[in-house]
Amino acid sequence: MPAKEATPFSQALDRRVHEGALGTLYEKLPDNEVRCYACAHRCLIKDGLRGICKVRYNCGGTLMVPRGYVGALQCDPIEKKPFFHAFPGTDALTFGMLGCDLHCSYCFTGDLRVATNSGIRRLDDLWETSSPDTEPGRRKPRVGLTATGGDGRQHGVQWIFRHDYEGQVVRVAPRLLKPFEATPEHPVLATEAPGVDEPQFIPAGRLTTRHFVCMPLAGALDFLAIDDITRRPFRGPVFNLETDGPHTYLANHAVVHNCQNWVTSQALRDPGALTEPMDVSPGQLVEIAQRQGASVVATSYNEPLITSEWAVEVFKGARPRGFTTAYISNGNATREVLEYIRPFTDLYKIDLKSFRDKNYRSLGGKLENILNGIQMVHAMGFWLEIVTLIIPGFNDSDQELGDIARFLSGISPSIPWHVTAFHKDYKMQDPDNTTPETLLRAARIGEEAGLQYIYAGNLPGRVGRYEDTRCPRCQATLIRRIGYRILDDRLSGRGSCFNCQQQIPGVWRTTINAGRAN
Repeated sequence: MPAKEATPFSQALDRRVHEGALGTLYEKLPDNEVRCYACAHRCLIKDGLRGICKVRYNCGGTLMVPRGYVGALQCDPIEKKPFFHAFPGTDALTFGMLGCDLHCSYCFTGDLRVATNSGIRRLDDLWETSSPDTEPGRRKPRVGLTATGGDGRQHGVQWIFRHDYEGQVVRVAPRLLKPFEATPEHPVLATEAPGVDEPQFIPAGRLTTRHFVCMPLAGALDFLAIDDITRRPFRGPVFNLETDGPHTYLANHAVVHNCQNWVTSQALRDPGALTEPMDVSPGQLVEIAQRQGASVVATSYNEPLITSEWAVEVFKGARPRGFTTAYISNGNATREVLEYIRPFTDLYKIDLKSFRDKNYRSLGGKLENILNGIQMVHAMGFWLEIVTLIIPGFNDSDQELGDIARFLSGISPSIPWHVTAFHKDYKMQDPDNTTPETLLRAARIGEEAGLQYIYAGNLPGRVGRYEDTRCPRCQATLIRRIGYRILDDRLSGRGSCFNCQQQIPGVWRTTINAGRAN
């Protein structure tokens, strides 16, 4: 039986479920409640409701979890994950499902007005008049509340969200409508050619005065020119809704998309992502990996911790066929979930997005939980590599980069740290692209903190020696790279420097050194 919060799409996915790992990844509690341990939120889930991830739900006191499908499937170089100290020059078959335990800050300021069946209501007023939930960042609206969608019809409001945000907001002023302020990544329905090009959802930060926003009128869409767009710094609470149906509502009468919908707001960014979930068995995934000549089977795209039962089922089939297995994760882990996956998982990459708690709280998480996850992954013997996407104005200060580097070096100086360049196509807050000079500065900060293996990514051919693996003792170049291509490999199969015989931690095809950075 699907959860009470189900939408038509989620109902289809709810038929692809089985019971979670009782006693390991969840426990049963009185009154048909359950406690989930798949991620550090440790959700208390009441009967008929979902966890923060939206894909683990309570059905009559039993936790149901995803199984038997993929939402994304791609075979590509392992360097793209990125792993630079595991099977260089080989491919990884990577699968993903749907759902995430963190969220992006697609939100509006509280004075935004929404058309509902109880009149035009401010978002902050809807929040104040809704019922608190076990998760402090969301509330349940009154029974029967609906909002007008982009199709002009009424659709049920499932949740109202609020979280603290610090950054830019974009003020969009359409002709004849009251201006609205949104975080730069919030999708707004717009077009530059009304009646010629179909409107598309465009992040507010990418709108220009050439665009027209859309408003439903008499069963069709009316188009209103944008007269002005400005930005300003903002610090305070921001809000949003989750609605049924087309997952749209009206922001001061302009059509916008849900931010929090568990499918759309966590859209899969990889170009190999499937548009619809595909039913598949573990055996079929392993067969695909073999046909593609992959060396690694990995889980990624969504947050794999919240679908760990499925990942372990796939890995149990992959390991006996000779595949190494990997998690590509945000690191928001519990000891319970890491102990559950450890017997079947070899490699683990974590995105350390920031070293500031306010930044993680804007994503619905806590920095402390991510740092604990990194420490546990290392201590439990996974092969660990860390990635930090360097975003100008967000996490690129010398102090913050130094804090990250010193933290990692304090765990082990031989943990590979990838500092990668932000490009505007990530559509997060639309700041400037990261420059090669910024990556080189981050790499030097890492070296000063004592890290031995630092890689600068996303700018191939522009960061010099920081694409290569070098011996920390004699500085001999062991693997030369440009982007994801291996130009020369004098390390795989050996596991040590050809010049001075220094052991290099990693998984070098036939040679595994230490099983982890140490």
